[in-house]
Amino acid sequence: MKFTEHRDSNVFMVKRYDPGCVKINDRIVNQSCFLTHKELVENWSCSHIEHLETKHLDELFALKPEVILLGSGERQVFPEPKLFAYCAQHGVGLEVMDNLAACRTYNVLTTEDREVVLALIMQA
Repeated sequence: MKFTEHRDSNVFMVKRYDPGCVKINDRIVNQSCFLTHKELVENWSCSHIEHLETKHLDELFALKPEVILLGSGERQVFPEPKLFAYCAQHGVGLEVMDNLAACRTYNVLTTEDREVVLALIMQA
């Protein structure tokens, strides 16, 4: 699948997504991760949507996003409602979708210069 191109080569963009594997610029990542247009954090400790906790969201809040795109794996699975409320309390939107949709949406929002964090749960 071809993703939206971004002209700035210093920006982290998703180049390809396959189940269990994402290509971010020239890096292949096989584990849960999160990124912004300027930062990539591999080996995020959340390996399943059922394990998502406020401590995981706090890591993402530190990046000052206006919205978090949470890829819940190969299927869209929603976390506990209290986690949506936690994000709202911090003034951050939380959008949950499958990983492929989250990658596409991230690329679009990044080209619009939005402050977005993409968090992908890659189940082992």
